[in-house]
Amino acid sequence: MNIKLLFDVDYDLEIMGIETDNRRVKAGDLFVCIKGYTVDGHQFAKAAEDAGAVAIVGEHLVEGVTIPQIIVKDTKVELPRLAHLMFGKPTEKLELFGLTGTNGKTTSAYILEHLLTGFEGHVGYIGTNGIRYADTFLEPKNTTPEPLSLQRTFYDMVEAGVRNVAIEVSSHALELHRVDYCQFKVALFTNLTPEHLDFHPTMDEYFEAKYKLFTMLKRDGYGIINIDDVYGKKIVERLEKDGISYYTFAINTEADFRALDVKMTTSGTTFTLATPEGTYPVKTPLLGIFNVHNVLGAMASAYSAGMPLQQVVDLIATLTPVDGRMELINEGQDFTVIVDYAHTPDGVEKVLEFVNDIKKNSVKVVIGCPGDRDRTKRPVIAKLSVDYADDVIFTTDDPHSENPVDILNEMTEGIDQQTYEVIVDRIKAIEAAINKAKKNDIVLIAGRGHEKLQYWKSGNIELDDREVAKTILRKRLNIG
Repeated sequence: MNIKLLFDVDYDLEIMGIETDNRRVKAGDLFVCIKGYTVDGHQFAKAAEDAGAVAIVGEHLVEGVTIPQIIVKDTKVELPRLAHLMFGKPTEKLELFGLTGTNGKTTSAYILEHLLTGFEGHVGYIGTNGIRYADTFLEPKNTTPEPLSLQRTFYDMVEAGVRNVAIEVSSHALELHRVDYCQFKVALFTNLTPEHLDFHPTMDEYFEAKYKLFTMLKRDGYGIINIDDVYGKKIVERLEKDGISYYTFAINTEADFRALDVKMTTSGTTFTLATPEGTYPVKTPLLGIFNVHNVLGAMASAYSAGMPLQQVVDLIATLTPVDGRMELINEGQDFTVIVDYAHTPDGVEKVLEFVNDIKKNSVKVVIGCPGDRDRTKRPVIAKLSVDYADDVIFTTDDPHSENPVDILNEMTEGIDQQTYEVIVDRIKAIEAAINKAKKNDIVLIAGRGHEKLQYWKSGNIELDDREVAKTILRKRLNIG
């Protein structure tokens, strides 16, 4: 692509690609200098030139660079525009279903990905559980990829015949311009509770970041809003003021899509779906009242895009459980073991409420908090755990750069020591909980869900709570 198609310049250059990492620069590339949290890309402009870059985009001139330098106000804002153009405006060839909120994005996206198979063409998914489309699977680096990677992924999806994409859109992605130049067919809001307040100074600013997704809807697009959530009601008020079409969903509030007569067991959930077109019986293998909200949002999203309601209901019945989200681990034991990703106060409380609703005996919880994340939620999660569970083991989550003992001390400060146990080694903590379990107990292993790596300052180690639980159960049951 000629550089004149990207910038108003008076010289000709053919741009073969765009890179933000000088180690990946090839001959003919345009190098964009991005200021990160710890590294400034301007420091690597000369290295990019030496690797074959033909021009530099930066926020100031870099001395010693002899190739053309194009100066812009903010390279983070410029990068998604450049990627969008360089990859041939791929999102204009796709229908994007964006999901945002504190909790429920991944599960809602998984359900919606399943429903979108009812439309023509392949389906794509981008989010916490990776990138999936056609026969491709890529491990995730962020919930929502950086703009260059994101637009490249959209291009690859178009080439593979993908038509509809379910994409988790984090507040970080919206604030940091990762999804600029994307237009959405659907914007789904799950809920908003305190989270990422180390990034967003206040809940109001967190809310405003989320609302940006709804400003990116196509003219014929729909907002899909959970109005059991107080912030959902605020979004509806804003959508009405802005003249944006929407559907609401709820359990406890009158809504366009409402679940009535909800019944839950350890094997699944049933409810009656009330809609503008009548009522439908719904059955899903997903566990927990929060997953009823997730199902409702996904169903409303598919309907808003033109799928008949009966087809939506039929597809929901063929859904399979989500990896690491209220996932049952069953090796034939006479008690229940559940692995879940819940790691926010709201998420933990909802999961604990569910297991208490269905319990026949005691509830045992294994839980920790990650390092280098919002520290204010640590004592809150610990207090919820001892309030709801009969037996609590606090353990290591993903310490990152912090000492796990320091994290655990922050969690347990002020809590009666007789109500919990601390086992720093996560595998030993899971083993202790499972080996103490009696008939009809529920063991909840929370915080990491589907994750397969545990992140330490010294390096990452392989640790999958599900596989750990299976190994311990087999050992207890003398299997294999």
